[in-house]
Amino acid sequence: MKKTLFLFIPHFVFSSDLLNTNYIKYLSSKYRVIVFSPIFKNNPADLYYQSEDVEYIGLDLEYPNFWLFLTKTLRISLIREFDELRYFKLRKITKINLNWQRKLLRFLGWFFPRKLLTADFFTKLECWLLPNSKRFTEYIKKYNPSLILTCTPGFSPDETEAIILSKKNNLKTVAINSSWDNFTSNSIQFRKTDYLICWNKVMKEEAEKIHNYSPDKVFVSGICRFDHHFEKNNNDNISREEFLLSKNLDPSLKTLLLCTVPPNTYPPQYKVWEEILKLREDKKISTDVNILIRLHPNDLIGRYDKFKNLKNIHIELAGKSKNKTSSSNHKIEMDELDLVNLRLSLKYTDININFRSSLSLEATIYDQPIINIALYNFSNRYDVDWYIPIIQSGGVKLVTTIEELCSAINKYLENPDTDKLGRQKIFDDYIKFSDDLSYKRNADIIDKILL
Repeated sequence: MKKTLFLFIPHFVFSSDLLNTNYIKYLSSKYRVIVFSPIFKNNPADLYYQSEDVEYIGLDLEYPNFWLFLTKTLRISLIREFDELRYFKLRKITKINLNWQRKLLRFLGWFFPRKLLTADFFTKLECWLLPNSKRFTEYIKKYNPSLILTCTPGFSPDETEAIILSKKNNLKTVAINSSWDNFTSNSIQFRKTDYLICWNKVMKEEAEKIHNYSPDKVFVSGICRFDHHFEKNNNDNISREEFLLSKNLDPSLKTLLLCTVPPNTYPPQYKVWEEILKLREDKKISTDVNILIRLHPNDLIGRYDKFKNLKNIHIELAGKSKNKTSSSNHKIEMDELDLVNLRLSLKYTDININFRSSLSLEATIYDQPIINIALYNFSNRYDVDWYIPIIQSGGVKLVTTIEELCSAINKYLENPDTDKLGRQKIFDDYIKFSDDLSYKRNADIIDKILL
């Protein structure tokens, strides 16, 4: 009889990664998988992979106010053990999310030893304060899980609740799909799972050095999210001409891919996109170009209405709009067709322009030149732990003025091989695996954990 795993999916970013790819198919060939997610409360579960070894259960947070207080008030205000990380130094300089309550708690926290108010201390406090859940214990009795899988070590409230309740019920946990910046930017929200499966060795080292994981508890699988780029049998038989024509773009022109971010991440981005259009209109770009704008799932499509009827410009969502959950603002999910569209967008465009995005990593798969925008005094936003190595690699151009942006575009249009070695270094350090089998390595690691 197959062992049973509980898999907690907090929002559509992770359903895109794990439920719309080979991951769930392969995992359920080895184990019985019970997938818990608030997604299934408002979106039909029968749209996902179906098997007698997969069961989908819609599950909302049981204690939302508890996590709101612990996460958004206490942890963010009182934990100082990560203050030496560059990201938290930046937060201090820019005063991100410091309302008066957090300022007061931050002040009071200085009267306690820094080594006392740690992420681990708060995890123990949460285990002590959180009531055990009758609902959760009934699921345990019904399914008898051997292991609890979360995507991250508690960076969303749904995963946090699952991890803490698992600890209270003596169940082993493993986080399987944390993103490349999570172990630094989300350090204060770390609820240590018993095991971690990481994208790459960079993250493994962060887990060991920053979060004091034992090396034998941390594994590297590659990036499941990127497997589709390397699939040998993917049916991307659309030519460059067909792809660009499908977007009402001109195949005779080169194409700039503009990748947006949420409005609060980089507020001037809309101004930058307008400046790029003006550079094109004023013929300061060395040749006429198409512009393909790919919206971040949390960007606001209404902000792009003014661009809609312009020649050789196309604006699109990254995936399909879904009904939101009660605990997350994510509303866009990528299915197989969306993954095809992403592959072709990177393959058939000529320059990737973004603000500190993981798309910088994906662009290296296609050796696509990358421009990172930091106009209007945002260059210090790149002085963060996970992105400094990208800048230092020499594989991207960081631009801080319109003139630098125009120059970088023209240089890459003239010679796409510029900074090629730097892009290769980013690929080697952060992606490395190109066999489309990261999902398999990830699931096979669970075999080792359960031995």
